[in-house]
Amino acid sequence: MREMREQAVEYLGWEKRDPERYDIDGIVRDAWVTGNGSDEAWKAAVEKHYKRFMVGDWVRITVEVEDGFTEHHYGPIENFRKPDGNFYKRNVTKPYAAFLHPEHTRSHVVPLADLVEEINDFEIITEWPKVHEGGPKHNYGVYSCIGGHGPYPPPATVMVVHKVSGRKKRFCDACNIPDYRARLANEALWHQRNCKTTILELRANPELITGPTSDPREAWDQTPADEYRSWADTFPWLVPAPAAELYAQWKEQQSASVAA
Repeated sequence: MREMREQAVEYLGWEKRDPERYDIDGIVRDAWVTGNGSDEAWKAAVEKHYKRFMVGDWVRITVEVEDGFTEHHYGPIENFRKPDGNFYKRNVTKPYAAFLHPEHTRSHVVPLADLVEEINDFEIITEWPKVHEGGPKHNYGVYSCIGGHGPYPPPATVMVVHKVSGRKKRFCDACNIPDYRARLANEALWHQRNCKTTILELRANPELITGPTSDPREAWDQTPADEYRSWADTFPWLVPAPAAELYAQWKEQQSASVAA
């Protein structure tokens, strides 16, 4: 049995898989002991015994808060729990829930089925021209990493895009880590919290965003509708769907009026 375990670990290495994320005994049993040893049996066993989550993995949870808002919070899994919330007394291959304590909310016990891998909330761009598009002229068009480097940061090698908000940050490979990516997502969270009143107003009355504009000769004196539209242009991901639809129609009408 020991030799079979070692062989399974070796095979996983050849396939560029991390053996720590697999139940080796389960693979050996299903592929070679009760299985027929075929490639199909191996593939099925590997897929079946993959550990999607492990202690230390960064995940995202969705938390429902007051006034119908939901928030995304990030943090590492600290331990696994039973359905009743108690600890497991031994290692288990298929735990039920995870315990984590994100930075900006209380601790939570969340079923594994409700967890999302942190990395799934971000787009990672590595092409140099895209990462440094529009880069600062004083630095030869090259963006620097904004991780923890002090006064002499290296060039950025990746651009991380938060999918929900579209916010971006550039890092070197060493700083492209869950903690820094979560901080980017937390910026969107703080904007949501700070804009709660505006969001509730537009939820209650979406037509506020299509109100009259200010006199062009008094551009400094915005109407309330102008302020809503300016806010929507800055935080498009926070605009309630009905208000966003009305705003899109309003912009089309304005463009048509100008064209006419």
